[in-house]
Amino acid sequence: MAEQEKRTEEKVYRQLRTNSLLQQIMFRYMLEGHAASENGRLAWITSGFPVEIPVAMGVGVNYPEQYGAVIGSQKVGPQICGFAEEMGYSQELCSYARSSIGAARYPEKSPLEGLPKPQALLACNNICGTVLRWYDAISEMTGAPVFLFDTPPTQGKQTPHHREYVRQSVMRLIDFLSTTFHTTFSEERLREVGNLSGKGIDLWTRCLKACRNRPSPLNCADRFLAMAPIVSLRGTELAVEFYQALLEEVEGRVAQGLGAIRDEKIRLLWDDIPPWFTIFRFFNGLAARGVVFPADTYTHAWSGSLSGADLVDSVVSVYSNVYLNKGLEAKVDKMCELIKEYSLDGFIMFSVRSCKRYSLGQLVSKELVMERTGVPGVVIEGDMVDSRLFNDAQIQTRIDALLEMFI
Repeated sequence: MAEQEKRTEEKVYRQLRTNSLLQQIMFRYMLEGHAASENGRLAWITSGFPVEIPVAMGVGVNYPEQYGAVIGSQKVGPQICGFAEEMGYSQELCSYARSSIGAARYPEKSPLEGLPKPQALLACNNICGTVLRWYDAISEMTGAPVFLFDTPPTQGKQTPHHREYVRQSVMRLIDFLSTTFHTTFSEERLREVGNLSGKGIDLWTRCLKACRNRPSPLNCADRFLAMAPIVSLRGTELAVEFYQALLEEVEGRVAQGLGAIRDEKIRLLWDDIPPWFTIFRFFNGLAARGVVFPADTYTHAWSGSLSGADLVDSVVSVYSNVYLNKGLEAKVDKMCELIKEYSLDGFIMFSVRSCKRYSLGQLVSKELVMERTGVPGVVIEGDMVDSRLFNDAQIQTRIDALLEMFI
């Protein structure tokens, strides 16, 4: 039966050749994190943090959210999150935070024996407010100091006093890194890192835009895996190398008329983080029914590049305007834009119990997007790491109801 299921998946879904390169690059990233920790130069960092600055200052970085995805994909989310719950943390807390805290408590029982010990914890609240208390908890366990890069939520155009406030945060960050890691800041080096970051983002964006073609050369699972370097290796040659190879493969598929799935019938938008513990089973199951996801709100969020004469001002602009740091109207606008640009037939919104910042307002957003675009959508509920909160039967019932509209 297992062999038959494998043949079915291979029949409906085309694997990317560049996945092997991705594995090599991420393995190297993991080794570099351990080396940085051993040398006393490792910072844990949240996904919305201006990573170009610590990279330019010679500080290694690891992303606990990315490690949470590893925990989810290895299907040990309930166990590792359970360690944190035994310590008194609520199951209502973000599963990235719970898995991070649980793995820090029992690294020997966790995938890859946990993340290497950090010497600093860099949090930015443009993605959510949980990160500060999460990193405070890790600080108590590791002794590493916490730095909060505070970005007030942006409604429309950012006000001058908000910009100045965030600019001062950049300067405090530079001072913090200089003191903690005995390093210096060089604007020239930041420009070099910023240029590499921009090249990687440009290549990644071109890969995403290629999915406007019919059939789409990439599906959701492809992009969720391939986004790893643009998050954790932004500003490095490795990221540029990977996305050059990915773009070449994507453009090759487009030229040959090959899609990510072999029989594309329905094109949908995905909203929110994926369920890492069932990512291939979930999306391949839909692929078998002719459903492809040429676009999603999550991987399209990594688009801001540092540029201009004033790089600090560019950091302020890019990291204050992260997708999750804006209001509901901006989210609706983005979804409508993607539906139109990628010629999509409908959308699925994954209401992630853990990620309340991302999932907030989805029921309202659903109605607004349907009204503005005229395409149907559905909200399903679950979690990104903790499979205990994922009711497969209920989810499939809701998706079936959506797909019946296209028959």
